[in-house]
Amino acid sequence: MTPPVRELVGRDADLARLAEILGLDAPHGVGVVVSGDAGIGKSSLIARVSADAEEAGWTVAWGHCVGQSGSGVAHLPFTELVSRLEVLDPEAVEQVVATRPALAVLLPGRRDTVGASSPGQVAEAVHALLTFVGERSPLLVVLEDAHWADPSSRDLMTLLLTRGFASPVALVVTYRSDDLHRRHPLHETLAVWARIAGVEHVDLKPLDDAAIRDIVVTAGSLDLGARTTQEITRRAEGNPFFAEELAASTVAGQPISGGLSRVLWARVEQLSAPAQEVVRTMAVGGRTITHDLLVRLVDLGETELEAAVAEAVERHVIETRWPPAYAFRHALLAETTTADLLPGQRIRLHRAYAGALAADPGLGSPAELARHAAAAGDLVTAVRAAREAARADVAVGGPANALQHLEDALGWLPEEAPERDEVSLEASDAALTAGDVVRSVQLLRDRIEHPGPDQSPTVRARLLATCANRCRLVDLAFAQSPLDMTTEAMSLAPEGDDADRLFVLTAHMQQLVDTRQYPEAAALGEEATALAERLGTPLTEIRTVMSRVIEVHDDLDALERHIDGLLADLGDRDPLRVRIHHQAATMHHRRGHLEQSLEAYDRGAALAAELHIDWAPFALESRLIGGLTAYEIGDWDGAVRRLHVTDPLLPQPGRSFFDAALMSVRAARGEDIAEAEIASVREWWHVDGFGVVQLVMPAVEHYGHRGDLARALDIAEDAVDDLERTWGRFHAIVRLAALVAGQVAGNAPHLDSALLRRATTDLETMTARVDAVVAEPQRGAREPATSAMEDTNTETWAWDRRLRAELLRVRWLTGRGTPPPVAEMVAAWQESVDAFDRYGHPYETARSRTRLAAVLRASGDVAGARREAELAREVATRLGAAPLLRELDALEAAPATSADDPDALTPREQEVLELVARGLSNGQVGAQLFISTKTASVHVSRILAKLGASSRTEAAAVARERGLVR
Repeated sequence: MTPPVRELVGRDADLARLAEILGLDAPHGVGVVVSGDAGIGKSSLIARVSADAEEAGWTVAWGHCVGQSGSGVAHLPFTELVSRLEVLDPEAVEQVVATRPALAVLLPGRRDTVGASSPGQVAEAVHALLTFVGERSPLLVVLEDAHWADPSSRDLMTLLLTRGFASPVALVVTYRSDDLHRRHPLHETLAVWARIAGVEHVDLKPLDDAAIRDIVVTAGSLDLGARTTQEITRRAEGNPFFAEELAASTVAGQPISGGLSRVLWARVEQLSAPAQEVVRTMAVGGRTITHDLLVRLVDLGETELEAAVAEAVERHVIETRWPPAYAFRHALLAETTTADLLPGQRIRLHRAYAGALAADPGLGSPAELARHAAAAGDLVTAVRAAREAARADVAVGGPANALQHLEDALGWLPEEAPERDEVSLEASDAALTAGDVVRSVQLLRDRIEHPGPDQSPTVRARLLATCANRCRLVDLAFAQSPLDMTTEAMSLAPEGDDADRLFVLTAHMQQLVDTRQYPEAAALGEEATALAERLGTPLTEIRTVMSRVIEVHDDLDALERHIDGLLADLGDRDPLRVRIHHQAATMHHRRGHLEQSLEAYDRGAALAAELHIDWAPFALESRLIGGLTAYEIGDWDGAVRRLHVTDPLLPQPGRSFFDAALMSVRAARGEDIAEAEIASVREWWHVDGFGVVQLVMPAVEHYGHRGDLARALDIAEDAVDDLERTWGRFHAIVRLAALVAGQVAGNAPHLDSALLRRATTDLETMTARVDAVVAEPQRGAREPATSAMEDTNTETWAWDRRLRAELLRVRWLTGRGTPPPVAEMVAAWQESVDAFDRYGHPYETARSRTRLAAVLRASGDVAGARREAELAREVATRLGAAPLLRELDALEAAPATSADDPDALTPREQEVLELVARGLSNGQVGAQLFISTKTASVHVSRILAKLGASSRTEAAAVARERGLVR
């Protein structure tokens, strides 16, 4: 409901600015965040703008966030907003509900007509409704008091501000800035809002003294006198509400002293006893109360109640609302009244509220009942109501609110209460739905490690199996491994044909697969399949887990047939299809069929978006790895489109995965990556090794391109240590080692001896780990030989070929050890080119061609070098790969060596250069050529000048790249 319009004093400039931003005369889509202290005039200003908008033909609808009782109700302001739009434009609401049924969960009379909705479905429905209404007439939406917003509403506000509107929809969000502190839930959200492009921010400042004096005179009459008016103006400190209250208090005979709370309480103290009873009762409930609930709470007859309400309205303490309800004129009045209550008064009032709400649920939400019952000490009722509130929040797409209620319930339940088991499972489910996988696991671990004395074996088995399933989604370390959890669960699971036993069997089978105990998993799969058939349960989940066993015991062709069969058995909108599309994409990726892999990832991501489960585990990975696959096939714009995520509903650590993956494109394009960006992703390394892999690759490239090899080695070493602790042996070491070797070679001319020794040692260590990975029998291969990797894991094969070529290049450019024969290097780089070309990675093919060109030139094959460089440049130019283009420019910028070229080396200088490249000192060069050490030194100085090198090491590297020495 829109607040009444009051006369504005001193806000002409703010009103004009806000009207201009909103475009009252030229409607357009815009988001505005309005902030200011309590009482500064936010509501009055927005009410005036709303009235002006209505006069200009706009549709205006408000939604209020409510403190205390309202704060725990999911999407509360949007329920009010949508209900108001149903009154203003019922046809629009009907049309949107028909296409997006999730909107009905925000319409109290229709919630029972739809099932539970995800946050994404609700968000899409609200956005669609506002957009549609805006198409019919300009729409002004006001969401007031965001500092009281529930988590789901904060997320939805962020989404609306981020996405904006194609139709003329103006969204105004207000919040009380003096309420905020570092740990306030809105604090982090405001940081996000500040970065949203196009969102305007209006901060209302205190009024000047002249405006405050006008308010004082209007509120207090002309009888106050100049001195009193001046004192009130001084004490008001530019706050119009404070000025009104001080003036009114002075007129009533109260002294001008104390803070605002004392002034406000003086207003309440002037009321009669019945009116004070009404005000105190209202304050415990929050800012607003319905007439029906108030009647149940106060011990007053109808006539006496009406008189008490009328008195409080006349004294400007409360206001009337419609439908029949009452609200404090300002939230500060409610807060001041509540603070003045004695503990006993509070408990009695909370008990009265709880009794009324329990007797008639239509009077308020389960969240309100839970709060009042807990405050009254009735924890049994509080827990029951909190669980009911959580279910209601899940139904309207508010899992974060549901989690809050369930954690409250856990706080109220005794440690030994058997009910803690079910509430812990419910809370874990809510956390998972909200995207907080870590919290989901922690809630289960806490109950597993601290069971009550009456915890049943079946319930414990469920807790263990559920926890094991969710531990797969993160890499947090616990004393009990997931396999240990399901092993214990198996010992506790009920015998016979029981659904709980099937759940545990499936979870244990998944752990056996994850730990590569494939024969055991296959045997358990047969038992689980038989049990599922007896129970009449679909076999799809079991068959999905078993696909990994098929992958190991047969070939990839058999796996593809199995996946096709799974897809054929599922409905078109079955969420399990997302996981199976993900499996299909992974299979195609292993084979090097990247186009097919990307298609499968995109199908999974599209279905997830259609089902509004965008950030469920396999849905998130489908979009994420799809973006990385697009990067690999050379569709870098497509990769950016998939990896650049602005959806505020994506939680951590998922957001860090996308940020890191996007850095692969940015590093390859030579874009700057801030240190703070790398640090923010590293904060989540402890949660999931996947994030480690995503960050370390572009970070090594980024630091290497900047010439900071030490930082590249630092982060590579940290990543290897972290991943070995988490995963043990891992395939990503092959790519990482190849990238590190490439940066060592690329920076070789500038390395001092200490850094070169460190780099050489690190490469030797990583190469040993790579050798162990490459020597493993390949899953899905008929022959457990290294060559099988070429067919079953073409990515790892290509990076291994690249690593071997880079290691030869490092020896060649650094002069450490015996220089490799040029012919061997040409063959190695040709293998790398062929491997990446077969894999379908044009960028890495082009990088391999560039380095092949360098060794071809050194071998004297100038035409071949030119041919490879031209092919590489074509790809680098298309992709915008600036670092690769610079490498090609340096390769092709080698000076001519004709006799009339002043930079051409003399025959003697050529002889000296070849000995320097072998690592000989000036004295050793002189002895070898039968010249003095001083003469050798002069030749070396001239060589450095002609090559543009600052050291002997750099001169040797430059000479090798230019083909001057072999």
